[in-house]
Amino acid sequence: MKNLYAVTVLLFVAFLAVSHGKVYRKCELARIMQNNGFPREQLRDWMCLVQNESGFNTSAINYNRRGTIDYGLFQINNRYWCDSSFGSNDCKITCKSLLDDDIANDLKCIKLIYKRHKFTAWVAWNNKCQGKALPTVNECF
Repeated sequence: MKNLYAVTVLLFVAFLAVSHGKVYRKCELARIMQNNGFPREQLRDWMCLVQNESGFNTSAINYNRRGTIDYGLFQINNRYWCDSSFGSNDCKITCKSLLDDDIANDLKCIKLIYKRHKFTAWVAWNNKCQGKALPTVNECF
């Protein structure tokens, strides 16, 4: 009976760890982004954006007033960028895939978003980062 309880608790803890996604540290994310082709001079903006959009949490979800949903680390909106009833899916990914710990598809998608709209596609960047003091990333490299 004791072993069954221990296994149940262990499975529950494992489920919680998976269901909450990964919370990145700033330098960890900055290095991953630089290694994936993001220019170092943009990383301060990206770190500010991620801090204010998702708190560095890959499982973050935000339900917007207009019925759309923002997913994941970069809060990618389902109206245009991932599969949803809106039908656009410009990044050709599932919205659910934006909530996992593998951010390769997230990075590919934000490159497309940035190419089209720069940082202005993200409300948090417009309100909390643009023209404001940005976090440093010098200590990360």
